[in-house]
Amino acid sequence: MKKIILILSLFILSGCVDPFLLSYGGGHLIDGMQYWEHIDTKEEAPVKVRNDCFDKVNENNSFTEDKYGQCLYDQGYRFRTSNILYCFWYMPERCKDYNKFR
Repeated sequence: MKKIILILSLFILSGCVDPFLLSYGGGHLIDGMQYWEHIDTKEEAPVKVRNDCFDKVNENNSFTEDKYGQCLYDQGYRFRTSNILYCFWYMPERCKDYNKFR
């Protein structure tokens, strides 16, 4: 049992195992922790709505997360996270940009 604990400790300390089980291959898990929810229907923003906003704010390659968030906010969507680690550990800069759209 001591050998197993020692081996696991070495993997965690070396960075081979992410202690929160969200390693390099877990990017899709991290992106899934945030979403845009409609204020009335409580439904997640469909891909078409998100793409329309992206296209709208990306004219002349001038995309900013602030403009993107404002576009979704104006359509009745609010920024939400499903895991507290998203804002405090993984993507604090994105949360800083989107917190005003909660």
